[in-house]
Amino acid sequence: MQQLKSKKKWLPALIVAVFVGIIVILAIMFGFFQRQEVFDKYEVAYEIDGKLYEVFPISATDIGVDKKSKDKNLYFRVNSYYNIDYLFRLAYKQYEINEPSTNKYYSGLIDYSVADNAYVTQKDVYITNNESYATYDFFDKNGKKIYSYNPEETSNDDYIVRIKPTILQGYEKSDIGSYDDYLNITALFKDKLGMDVNVRIDEDKEMVIFSIK
Repeated sequence: MQQLKSKKKWLPALIVAVFVGIIVILAIMFGFFQRQEVFDKYEVAYEIDGKLYEVFPISATDIGVDKKSKDKNLYFRVNSYYNIDYLFRLAYKQYEINEPSTNKYYSGLIDYSVADNAYVTQKDVYITNNESYATYDFFDKNGKKIYSYNPEETSNDDYIVRIKPTILQGYEKSDIGSYDDYLNITALFKDKLGMDVNVRIDEDKEMVIFSIK
C-alpha cells in the first residue's frame, strides 16, 4: 500500500517532466530559441535605387536574418565562401546589369564576370595525413586581409553565429541537420570596409532583399 502511494506522488511529476520535454523539443524544431532565421523557400534580391535585381548564384539557403523587426543583420553560411565573394563584388560595384530576369519582381540580373578578384580564399589545415579542415581568409579590394575564419576557434569569434535549419524556416523534417556557422556580413562589412549592409524581408513577394552602401 505504501509503495502504491509513493507511485501516485511521483507520477504527476513524471507526466509534467515528459510534457515539458516534448515542449522543449518542439520549440527547438520550430526555432523559437534562435535569434536568426533562414528563409529557404524565398528568392534573394539586391536593391539599387529602389529597383530589385537577381543575384544568382547567391541563394536564400545560405542567408540568415535576425528575427528582430528593426536593424536586422545579414548572415551568410561560411561553407558557401565562394558566394560570399560575390557580396564583396556587390559592395565594390564590380558588376554589370544584364537583361531583365524572367521573375517579374526583378529589373535585371547582376553579372559578376567583370571582376575576377579573389576576396575569399580557402586553406586546408591537416590534423593527420587523412584528416583536415578548411579555414578561410577574407581580403579587401587592396589585398589586405581583414578577417580569418577557423572552425576550431568560433567560440571567440564575434562575427560567427550558429544557425540550425527549422521547420518554420521552410525546411522539411528530413532536411533538418546540425547547426551551421554563419558569418555576420553586416558587422564585418561595417567594421572592416566601412559599408552599411541593410536587409529586409518582403513576405508578399517572398523575398530576402538587401543592399550595400
